[in-house]
Amino acid sequence: MRKNLLALVAILLLSACTSTYKPAEYPLRDGLIPAFNVAGTATVSNGQPSTEPVIVYSYAGSKWGSDLQTITATMVQQTTSEIAKNGRTTGGGKAKTIELKVHSLATEYIAFYYKSEIKFQVKLGNGKVVDKAVPHSSGSPMQDLNGCIAEGVMTLLNDETVRAYLAG
Repeated sequence: MRKNLLALVAILLLSACTSTYKPAEYPLRDGLIPAFNVAGTATVSNGQPSTEPVIVYSYAGSKWGSDLQTITATMVQQTTSEIAKNGRTTGGGKAKTIELKVHSLATEYIAFYYKSEIKFQVKLGNGKVVDKAVPHSSGSPMQDLNGCIAEGVMTLLNDETVRAYLAG
């Protein structure tokens, strides 16, 4: 009985250990987002109010936690950087706004590699809403999570609805 109780306590202690995942921008190489027109200025904002903890990785007793507002903030930062890098300002247009809201980000171990998915919503200043689910895979969980955010940015800025809005 005592052995079972000690084993249960050990399991509970191990399962309660969660490391903090701090998302970081994963650079996209040139050419992944072709140049596009931006009429006026473009502002990207964080529309995710939730700071509740979420688990983004769990494997073999290891867990990484973050929150959706922090993950969205990283996506906002990278989207802003990529617009500055690849957007050609044509002037003469109204200011453009893009509000991002990450709904989920998670990775899982799949026999020698990690597979992740980010789900997010884009609200354009013209009222259009675009929902995306973007997969990614990599050899390490940190690169997989950060790369998934970057691939989400790439998918966002290659979307024809978003490009048309920015150019209009």
